[in-house]
Amino acid sequence: MAKVVVIGAGISGHTTALTLRKLLNKKHEVVVVSPNGNYQWVPSNIWVGIGQMTRDQVIFPLEPVYKKQGIGFIQAAAKNFYPEGSANSEKPLIKVVLKKARKKLSITIS
Repeated sequence: MAKVVVIGAGISGHTTALTLRKLLNKKHEVVVVSPNGNYQWVPSNIWVGIGQMTRDQVIFPLEPVYKKQGIGFIQAAAKNFYPEGSANSEKPLIKVVLKKARKKLSITIS
């Protein structure tokens, strides 16, 4: 069993997480870490600017989408990445700062 952590939920990160979930069996865990809790379809911003679409039409919350797909979501900013482990851990880990609580957290990748 593997844990795949996708850092960022922009166009590339979002697509990567959804694709990995489809390709990997359920024994493997997919987790997205992103400081923003919403996805914004940037190419449509021009339509918002000229009044053809509303902001709500180009932005949606990520957590419900990921939950439905069986993908974990942590709203946090990734600060440090230790692919070979650190002085405190032999396993790879990512240190993040949780956005809402402003707390530091380590995510161990096993």
